[in-house]
Amino acid sequence: MKAKKHLGQNFLKDDGVINNIVKIIRPKQKERIIEIGPGHGAITQYIQASEADLQLIELDNDLIPVLEQKFGPAHNVQIHHMDALQLQLTDGPYKVVGNLPYNISTPLLINMLYQAKNISTMVFMLQKEVVQRICAPPGEKNFGRLSVMLQHQFDCTAHLVIKPEAFDPPPKIDSQIVQLTTKSEVNTVSLPALELLVKQSFQQRRKTIRNNLKKIVEVAQLEAVGIDPKQRPETVTVKQYEELTKLLEATKA
Repeated sequence: MKAKKHLGQNFLKDDGVINNIVKIIRPKQKERIIEIGPGHGAITQYIQASEADLQLIELDNDLIPVLEQKFGPAHNVQIHHMDALQLQLTDGPYKVVGNLPYNISTPLLINMLYQAKNISTMVFMLQKEVVQRICAPPGEKNFGRLSVMLQHQFDCTAHLVIKPEAFDPPPKIDSQIVQLTTKSEVNTVSLPALELLVKQSFQQRRKTIRNNLKKIVEVAQLEAVGIDPKQRPETVTVKQYEELTKLLEATKA
C-alpha cells in the first residue's frame, strides 16, 4: 500500500531501527499502551507480542482492514478508527507511542501536554529538528515555545537519529526518537496562561523579553522572578516562565 502524502505517511521498513525503537518503548505485560499511527504494524507486532494492553489509533481508512487482519484476533489489541488530535485520555496512566505524521506533531504534543496526568511516558518519532527544539536547554537557539511547554511537564530525552532510507517512501529530512517522561513533581501553574505568555514571549525572537511582553508585563515583574528585561526570550529558564505566569495570575486575582 502506497503512503499517502496528505496524511504525512512514511512507513518504517528497517528492522534494525524498528528493534531499537521497541527497546526504547520497553513494552511490558499488561502495561497500557496507545500507539498513534501504527501504519502496517511494524512496531505494533512487537508491542502486541509483549502482552501489553494495546490500543491503536489510526485515521487512514485503507489501513484499518490491514490492522484488523493482523491484530483483530489478538486478545490484547483494540483498534480505533479516529483522528489522534481528538484523542481524550481517561483512567490513565498510559504509555503513548508512535511514528507521528510530521504535519500534526506539534498540535498533538500540546494536546498530550494538557492530558499529562493520564500519561506516564511518551515515545515518538519526529522530525529531528522538532526533537532538537523539544530538548534544547535555555540559551540555545533551538530553545523556544515547544521547549518551554513540554519541559514544564516532562523530562525530555533525545534518542537515535533515523536516516530517510529507513522509510518507504524516504522523507526529505532526518527523523529522531524522543522520550518524554511525566515529571513526578511539577511547578503548579495554569497551562493556558503559561502557553499564552510563552507564545507572546517568542513572538519576535530578536527582541528582548521586555519588548515582547511590554503590553502585559511590567519591568518590576520581570525582575521579581530574576529576569533581566534585556534578556532574549531563549535565555529565560522554564522555571522563570512558570514563576512569571504565577505572578501575573496572582495579580489578576
